[in-house]
Amino acid sequence: MGTSRRPSSGDGTHYFGGDWTETKLEIISKYLGAYTTALKAQPFKKAYIDAFAGSGYRSIRADDGDEGQLAFAELAEEQPQLLLEGSARRALRTSPRFDKYFFIEQTGERCAQLEQMRTEYPELSRDIVIHQGEANASIRALCSGTDWALRRAVMFL
Repeated sequence: MGTSRRPSSGDGTHYFGGDWTETKLEIISKYLGAYTTALKAQPFKKAYIDAFAGSGYRSIRADDGDEGQLAFAELAEEQPQLLLEGSARRALRTSPRFDKYFFIEQTGERCAQLEQMRTEYPELSRDIVIHQGEANASIRALCSGTDWALRRAVMFL
């Protein structure tokens, strides 16, 4: 059994998921690449929308009910936690790339961490939009304020 979504620990660490989360993120990464490849010759502008973008990274730890057991216990150690990329970072690594990236996050601390991705991905910096707010309201505003006739998006909820 994996861990459940948890609030930030106050040190900027974003704890959520378990080994099943890594499998899900791998599948999404493959899908994003297939999606942008399939649409690369089309006239559409392609966007990635992440409604719960988090910090860009994720960390895991055992749930109290898990009795401290993880499928990959070595991933719970301090150093490897820094290497667990979340959906936002994986989207930025998608090839062919998206034309625009919308990252929605309610927590100011995590938005600040997302902002750091602009320096890590300078070639994408102008196409990264970070919005601090509640997901439902942010999605409604984004969708209603956009002409979708020549645009397509993958929305990760």
